[in-house]
Amino acid sequence: MYRSIATRTIISAFGLIAMLMTGTVAAAEYRVTAFGNAKAYTALISQDAGKATTEFGSTDLASLDFAETNNLCVTRILSKELPMAISACEAALEKLTNEVYISAMSEKAAKASIYSNLAVAEALSGNLSAANGYLEISLSYNSDDANALANYDLIATSRIAQN
Repeated sequence: MYRSIATRTIISAFGLIAMLMTGTVAAAEYRVTAFGNAKAYTALISQDAGKATTEFGSTDLASLDFAETNNLCVTRILSKELPMAISACEAALEKLTNEVYISAMSEKAAKASIYSNLAVAEALSGNLSAANGYLEISLSYNSDDANALANYDLIATSRIAQN
C-alpha cells in the first residue's frame, strides 16, 4: 500500500511509555514509537496490545509497509513477544530502505524511531550491548529523538547496575 508523498513526509509518530520489566532493572519505562496513519496506531497509543494484535491478525508481513511493520514491532514489544518484535523491527528497517515515497529527512526520523524500538526489544530480551548499539545508530539519524535519548539513559543505567 503506497501513500502520497505528503502523507509520508508528515509521519506522525507518537511516543508510548510502557512499563516493561527487565531482568536487570525492577521496572524500566522504555519508550517506543508507533507511526500514525498506519495499522493499529489507535490501539497502540492507548497501549491496548490485545486490540493491536487483533488488528494485525494473521496479516502477512510482506503485505505491510514500513510504518505498519514498525507498528507490528511495537505491538510485539507491548505483548512481550520479543523475538518476533526484533524480527518485525528489522523488517521495518529493510522496508524503509526500499521506500521511494519518503523524503530523506522523514526517512532519517523514521530510522531513528525504528532503531530505538529495536533497542527496546533487545534490552527487554536482556541484550543490553545490542540495545546500546542500536540506540547509538538511532541517535546518529536523529540526535534529538526524545524516545531514543530516554531509552539510552535507561540502558546506560541498566548496564551500570549490571556491573
